[in-house]
Amino acid sequence: MKKQESPLYVNLDYEGHVKRLAQNENPYGPSPLAKEAIAQNINKISLYPDVVLTELKEKLAAKHHVSPQEIIVSNGSGAIINSLIKFMMGNTENIVVPEISFVAYKLCAAIYERECRIVPMKNYSIDLHQIAQSCDEKTRLVFLANPNNPTGTIFTHAEIVEFLNQIPPDTIVVLDEAYREYVNHPDFPDSIQLFKNHVNVIILHSFSKIYGLAGLRIGYGIGQKSIIESLEKKRLPFAVGSIANIAALASLDDKEHIRESASLNAGSRDFLFNELSRLGYQVIPSQGNFIFISFPSTAERDQMHDTLMENKMVVRKMEAFGDNRALRISLGSKEANGQLVDCLKK
Repeated sequence: MKKQESPLYVNLDYEGHVKRLAQNENPYGPSPLAKEAIAQNINKISLYPDVVLTELKEKLAAKHHVSPQEIIVSNGSGAIINSLIKFMMGNTENIVVPEISFVAYKLCAAIYERECRIVPMKNYSIDLHQIAQSCDEKTRLVFLANPNNPTGTIFTHAEIVEFLNQIPPDTIVVLDEAYREYVNHPDFPDSIQLFKNHVNVIILHSFSKIYGLAGLRIGYGIGQKSIIESLEKKRLPFAVGSIANIAALASLDDKEHIRESASLNAGSRDFLFNELSRLGYQVIPSQGNFIFISFPSTAERDQMHDTLMENKMVVRKMEAFGDNRALRISLGSKEANGQLVDCLKK
């Protein structure tokens, strides 16, 4: 039987000739335990999934030392971002976001016609002082990606504590930690401690990145019971499919896969940062599974993008994220990273 390819990215398959360096996927794939669990349960896809997701919530609660009632699971953390903006703020309220950050914040604000205040960056890092200055009595949500997508920069525990102490408790601060597992900076925030000390903190996590389940669409949030209960009442039933739930449960058991992926990623990150810096590019130090390159002009940015595309390597332009003179390059396999450097050297 002929292999059926995904219709969306058929020309960008890792098994083919094109290197996918645009979506921040895990090039090493999901945990073997997840793949085994999927195979063992593949004949159950005719059955409706667990609408409550009790087992997964309990497992995540144990992992983060919170209660299951403080966990919401959804079809990707982006769905939680959407719900927060759709359901947790009024028509006259606003959200505050960094200028160059995850595109979903601004996109969802535009969909629901909410005021979105965009705050300039400071050396490609989130400027928490300016974020705080941009909030007022009408600010309902603040979105902070840490590490920040697409720049890869972080803020520290001390910095976010100082920020939270300036923000009123009725303004919800969303700490989007989709890339948390890739971080090796010693001063990265202990977000669970922040959550327990501040009633307005919500933490987002994803199974799409280091867990390698991007195609299954599953993520989760940690928040106060009252907020989670409100979001659960408005969540569509069966939004998370059975296979996604099963794969996530198995993935949480494979700590070695996470450690290995993080270690390989750190090596790739250092390699690309050093090699591209030697070639004269302005590379921003990253704590994610991607690197961000700033160019003097859009034309120079396009020249690198097109050169890589001609050599069957797909990277991401940053217009949608807020910068028309930058590229984000996802870290690939050792082979893909080496191929990219060799291409640019030539």
